[in-house]
Amino acid sequence: MAVTASTVNTTDTLETLRLQYNNLKSDVTSIDDTVSGGSTAVAADNISAGDDAVSIATTAGNITIDAQAGDTDIIFKGTDDASDITALTLDMSDAGKAIFNGAISATTITLSADGGVIVPDDGNIGSASATTAMQIASTGIVTFVDDIIIKDGGTIGVTSAATAITIASTGIVTLVDDLILKDAATIGVTSAATAISIASTGIVTFVDDIIIKDAGTIGVTSAATAISIASTGIVTFVDDILIKDGGTIGSASDTDAIAISAAGVVTFSASANSPQISGDAINVPITLDSTDGSANAGDNIVQEEGSDENDRMLYEDALFDSVETVKSHGVTFPGQRIQVSGGASADIATLNDGVLIESDFGSGTNFSVTLAGNRTLQNPIGLVAGQSGSIFVTQDGTGSRTLAFGSFFHFVGGTAPTMTTTASAIDRIDYIVKSTSVIHAVVSLDVKATS
Repeated sequence: MAVTASTVNTTDTLETLRLQYNNLKSDVTSIDDTVSGGSTAVAADNISAGDDAVSIATTAGNITIDAQAGDTDIIFKGTDDASDITALTLDMSDAGKAIFNGAISATTITLSADGGVIVPDDGNIGSASATTAMQIASTGIVTFVDDIIIKDGGTIGVTSAATAITIASTGIVTLVDDLILKDAATIGVTSAATAISIASTGIVTFVDDIIIKDAGTIGVTSAATAISIASTGIVTFVDDILIKDGGTIGSASDTDAIAISAAGVVTFSASANSPQISGDAINVPITLDSTDGSANAGDNIVQEEGSDENDRMLYEDALFDSVETVKSHGVTFPGQRIQVSGGASADIATLNDGVLIESDFGSGTNFSVTLAGNRTLQNPIGLVAGQSGSIFVTQDGTGSRTLAFGSFFHFVGGTAPTMTTTASAIDRIDYIVKSTSVIHAVVSLDVKATS
């Protein structure tokens, strides 16, 4: 806006000076009205570039920037180093959607209740040090580049089941209902994405070993210790093992090594070099040969006489193929007894020491164990009524080790004894098996030589 007043000369007449004054007054009034919000305004598209900082401020009311033409955007531009950039576009054709050219840095971002955050296909969400911490594919699959950590006792769920998955501080994961995957789905990690495969038929395939902690358990809510695996590798089931009709048991190289039909017939594959065994195979022997890897070639396994398919399988030594041969070795059978003319003995088997001490009474009658900590003598397996023997319990060089007993062990008065805790002391447990779940036992404490 130009000032129309011209230079004042000393030779100008009074009329000329009056006109110059009026022109100057008019110009100053016009500028003042424009700046102070008077009736005269400058069109926004006539504002030219300045050469200093600009501030827009008001002491009351709103500051409104209004692009009034249909679908015209509001654009914020600037210069990044020496390059002109569009920093932010408010897209009026899409309800004012904000399109940022670079990152958004904020202490807190709050969305409306029905709002959402949308990233492009295969877009990333992250932090300054891990910008690709989370990637979301076009299919909706979310990939994390590292662990997902929630608080101790934290839960994962949905609106209708907020605690569907609970993770305890010990790492135990509890599901409140079934875990269902798609047919032929896999579970794995980055280096082994198909570590576990579940076919549509329900067959579960592991590409490598399954390892749990020593004495770890596998179970369900009502039977948390359905399967126990000791540090020695012994697997204990608290109830039956059932597989489908015609199911198989095997290994990677021989998946059908053992097949069990609906009728209960157990069949070993040809690689086992053994014939079929069934309830109808009364007195049909299985002869061991060198292909079985047996050192007892020629020995037989036969079912004991009778028609009961539950009769036991008996081992028949090829050298003792007749009663007369057995008698020649000092063993006779008066009535229904076995009599040995010489001495008879049973080996003392060493039990593996551990928090839970396991024993198999089907593999021996006498046992020994040295305690290196506070222990529990678990209920033995392989119990047969009438079996008797002894268990020698020795304290280690430190001593002060306690020993608790499984529920099968019954003592006088119903009270388990307190074992000797002196370093290197030896206690002896003498027992006789009354039934498959009851063992009568007595303890001789601190057995040692007379002084």
